[in-house]
Amino acid sequence: MNNRQITSLWSSIIVEELIRQGAGFFCISPGSRSTPLTISIARNPKARWKMFVDERSAAFFALGYGRATGRPAVLVCTSGTAVANYFPAVVEASMDFQPMIVLSSDRPFELLDCGANQTIRQENIFGGYTRWNMQLPAPSTDTPLKALLSTVAYAVAKSLGESAGPVHLNQPFREPFEPATPDLKDPWVAPLHQWLENGKPFSSSTVPEKAPDAGTITMLRKMLAEAEQPMIIAGSMTSRTDALAVIELANDLNIPLYADFSSGLRMVASVQPWQLLLQSPEFRKSFKSDLVLHFGGNLIAKHPSTALKEWQPEHYIVVKPQPARFSPDHNVTCRVETSIALTAAQLKGCRATPQTLNIKTTDRFFNAVSEEIQTELLPDKPVTDISAARLVSQLITEQQALFVSNSMPVRDMDNYASSSHAGGIPTAINRGVSGIDGIISTAAGFANGHQKPATLMIGDIAFLHDLNALSLLGTLPVPLQIIVLNNNGGAIFSFLPVAECQDVFETHFATPQNYSIRSAAEAFGLDYACPQTNREFSEVYREACGSKRSIVIEVKSSRAENVIQHRGLRARINSIAVFM
Repeated sequence: MNNRQITSLWSSIIVEELIRQGAGFFCISPGSRSTPLTISIARNPKARWKMFVDERSAAFFALGYGRATGRPAVLVCTSGTAVANYFPAVVEASMDFQPMIVLSSDRPFELLDCGANQTIRQENIFGGYTRWNMQLPAPSTDTPLKALLSTVAYAVAKSLGESAGPVHLNQPFREPFEPATPDLKDPWVAPLHQWLENGKPFSSSTVPEKAPDAGTITMLRKMLAEAEQPMIIAGSMTSRTDALAVIELANDLNIPLYADFSSGLRMVASVQPWQLLLQSPEFRKSFKSDLVLHFGGNLIAKHPSTALKEWQPEHYIVVKPQPARFSPDHNVTCRVETSIALTAAQLKGCRATPQTLNIKTTDRFFNAVSEEIQTELLPDKPVTDISAARLVSQLITEQQALFVSNSMPVRDMDNYASSSHAGGIPTAINRGVSGIDGIISTAAGFANGHQKPATLMIGDIAFLHDLNALSLLGTLPVPLQIIVLNNNGGAIFSFLPVAECQDVFETHFATPQNYSIRSAAEAFGLDYACPQTNREFSEVYREACGSKRSIVIEVKSSRAENVIQHRGLRARINSIAVFM
């Protein structure tokens, strides 16, 4: 076979095995060096794909798709800085255990470090942020095709392993790139005849849940049985099964459950917003947990960390399936690397000692706080960051998904969301490294993966950061409702001590951006609304949820008033806690 035939067959084998392994959704950015891969994807009737002019946006879309489906999307790009644009999303996927495969095209060996155009060192470009990376050889009959199949199969397996995450395959190509029909009777292809005919993956792998050993379960049951005031924390989790198992355990043992928004449990009916109680210094003094059982990973708020430092519990136990270290304050006393769901199930029924905490008193607190938050939702009051978060949590349906940006939107949702959905809502955030980059792209991928209409809550700076991603929405199979909380700058900085530095705060931290959100929406052919009151917001959002078109809903507010509103509500909630 000639070089064109070899390259065409090589590329089609990679694409076909990825599809057979369950990684059949491709995020493609156009380029010359990646021509063989792009054509192989385009001509494979089983491949699903989406085109992206911006590799950075493509990578965040793939991240959102992985969050929704639990399967890796495959990123395909040309050589040079194209692959470097994947880096922020690769880091996020790595830190938050989300599957992703990068299939980058590269220049061959003879063009490296010699001044050739569009050439950088791509091998292992992501360093320790990949679960595995492999420099593939340029297509050649010197390489057995079974070795290529085995490598692709292993790449998918590593992306989906017990520490799911990104995998990088770097594929050099020599010119020419134009496709040619390969000779399948060539001796080089003979070992693949069975694979070509049977339509099955070359190899399969399974990752069984890591069950806790009997000794660990005995130890944990004893600790829980003897604790006077235990508490369960549900941190970041990637599995809905794990999350529901934690709720069942908390209900079975009748002990408090702090459900972080990243756990997916925050909006589930019957889950109380312990975020608001732990913010009260008076409550933290009266309630001192001697055992904290933490399932999953990171938390959004700092209040649990503050409480743990004040309480100094005898046991702070973290249960998570990934081997990655988790002890931000270096106070974890026991780390259990095992299945969350299996562990939670085996801890049921271990506790007979009643809580010293008066549940009726805490229920009165939560009811009073809910009534206080509802006063922010009076129909004729101006819509605010707080009321928008609360209203969305109440009005969104279980036929939709919710994605929330970092900074203030996720904090408001974590604190003030309503827990009123029996089955819960598919929710997600990019909390691996808590960046505000690529948020619109990730939300679009999340909606695409779920095949559900989705709502995105995002600040004006994060919206601007990923503005070109609005071009994706016209080709999404489902609509996206984007709620932009526009207070003309980085609102979160107004809550930090640096806000007192008036000589530099506005210019170097708040950094107001005077751009038109309406014009941005119109430029990309999206619907737009700017409700003024809570009543108007509710009407606009309800209508948007029933529409097949994507929309940008702008909520305008003042940063200064936003701080006053948040601090005022916090003071009123703390005053309720004082009387518990």
